[in-house]
Amino acid sequence: MIRQSHIKLLLAIETELLRGGLVAQFASQPDIDVVGQVGDGLQAVEKVADLDPDVVVCEVLLPTLDGISACRRIRARHPRTEILFLTTIQNEQQMREAFESGARGYLSRSCSFEELVYAVKKAARGDYYLSGPAGQEMVAEYVKPLLQAQKPGGIMTQRERELAKLLADGYSTKEAAYILSISPKTAETHRASIMKKLNAKNVTDIVKYCIRNHLIEA
Repeated sequence: MIRQSHIKLLLAIETELLRGGLVAQFASQPDIDVVGQVGDGLQAVEKVADLDPDVVVCEVLLPTLDGISACRRIRARHPRTEILFLTTIQNEQQMREAFESGARGYLSRSCSFEELVYAVKKAARGDYYLSGPAGQEMVAEYVKPLLQAQKPGGIMTQRERELAKLLADGYSTKEAAYILSISPKTAETHRASIMKKLNAKNVTDIVKYCIRNHLIEA
């Protein structure tokens, strides 16, 4: 979740040449600051503790500690930090493991820089991202087990707070999805997460949350 105007980004990429290239490219983005770079999973966990980034762009295959294991540790200790995976391998099992570990996005290392920037910004808002026309539909399926196992409580992402406010204002999930420029399936996924985090039984409970947190007026 974004906590300031600029997105603080940590790169966890094994190859120094690729890391350096991404640092140079991100320097052109006025709203993204690369605050650190590491070459293995264990360093990524340690650097998150030191730097408190908004997003970590992380390779799945990393030395010392693999990316998915690193993601689990980071999300357990620093739930405000979002993870975006880069990988040379794209198979359904690995995608599912990535999202169930707490990742917000999963991209091929061959993706364009523009797509990577787009995915970083979505992750920072608390949105999920998987490239391809069916990406958001597939993400909703991958995160279902995670949502079902989720206990009440947890930090609301920026996107969840935006959706909660719209639901409290009387918009349907479909209408809110249109306003937020996300798919209805993605909005349903966020709504399910909101309900779990708030231990809400209905929209009235969401309204109460929004009033308590000054998202809407009583």
